[in-house]
Amino acid sequence: MEIGQYKTQMVLLITGLWVAITLCGWFGHWYIGLHLSVVLMLLHMMMGAAQNGKLDRKLLVYPMLTWAVVWIIGFVLAKQNSDAFLNMAPTYKIFGFHPSFAWIILCYWIGGVLTLTIGFVKYKNLWLSDEAWDRFTEKMKQFNKGGQ
Repeated sequence: MEIGQYKTQMVLLITGLWVAITLCGWFGHWYIGLHLSVVLMLLHMMMGAAQNGKLDRKLLVYPMLTWAVVWIIGFVLAKQNSDAFLNMAPTYKIFGFHPSFAWIILCYWIGGVLTLTIGFVKYKNLWLSDEAWDRFTEKMKQFNKGGQ
């Protein structure tokens, strides 16, 4: 998937998302800000994993989009449980946690970290092959010597 031609638009969108997320925080719209932050991080991942302006579709679907879906599910379930037990103690716990916080632990921390770790290990040559790393280190050596 060619994303190199959209680099400027992606950077502008990232900038706009930072502004929107900050405004959401200032005005108490934290839930919208959480969802916008997922889009922000997804764009950063896409740009970072692209090789010569191209992002492999396998890498986009898993782990990137899968990670985004897991996080959004976690945020939705956390909010639902938070609203359900507003001003009252929950009638049950999940792994000893308040139900709203348990979904953050399960989806945001465990689910998100496992999804990205497994996916990036499984497809490590799609985002950082040995050849790409060797080209990068050679380029840095030339740069440090003062050459282009």
